[in-house]
Amino acid sequence: MVKKKLATVRQDRAGGTDNLLPRLLANIQNEISYPLRFLFNKSMIEGAVPEDWKHANVTPIFKKGSKGVPENYRPVSLTSQCCKLLEAIIRDNMIEYLEKYNVITDSQHGFRTGRSCLSNLLSFFDLVSEGVDTGTAVDVIYLDFAKAFDKVLHGQLLYKLDKYGIRGKLLLWIRSWLNNRFQRVCLEGTTSDWAEVLSGVPQGSVWDHYYF
Repeated sequence: MVKKKLATVRQDRAGGTDNLLPRLLANIQNEISYPLRFLFNKSMIEGAVPEDWKHANVTPIFKKGSKGVPENYRPVSLTSQCCKLLEAIIRDNMIEYLEKYNVITDSQHGFRTGRSCLSNLLSFFDLVSEGVDTGTAVDVIYLDFAKAFDKVLHGQLLYKLDKYGIRGKLLLWIRSWLNNRFQRVCLEGTTSDWAEVLSGVPQGSVWDHYYF
C-alpha cells in the first residue's frame, strides 16, 4: 500500500519543512517503502503524529485582482510529504468505509470519484426539467461560505467523525494531527515567526477537500 502511494507521488511538488522532496521519495521508493510502513504503523498504533509533521510553510498563491491586496492570495501549506502519504492511505480507507455504508449521501457530488460540478449540474437540471414538465415550482437557494476551509472548528469535526463511526486509534490519530499545529509564512526567502493553527486544516494537504 505504501509503495503504491509512492509510485503515484507528484514529483513536481514542493517539499515541506523537512525538505524531503517528492522526487527523492519517488526515486528511492523501493528502499524507503518498508521504513515508512514501520513508521506509519507505529504512528497509527500510538494514535500520535510526529511533531515535525505538524509544521507547515505557508506560501501565498495569487488568485486575481490587485497583487497588492493580501485577500487576493490563497494560502497553500507545504507540509511533510511523508505525512501526506499516510494521510492519503487513511483517506482512501475512510472514503471506502463512508461510501460502503452510505454515510455520504447520494446528493453529494463534490470531491467524489466519478462525480464533479458537471454531474451535479446534470442532476439539478434533471430536477428542474421534471418540474417544468409537470408544472411544479422549483425553489433554489444558493449558499457560499467565505473561507469555509479555514473556519472548520476542530472539536466539531472530531465530534462529527465519531458520530460517523470513525473512532478508536484512528480518531486519536486525527485528533493528534489537528492539535498543536504550527505554520509560518515564507515569501522570497524570508519567513515569519511560527504561529499556532487554531482552526481549519492546511490547504494543500490531503484532507483539505474532504470535510464531511
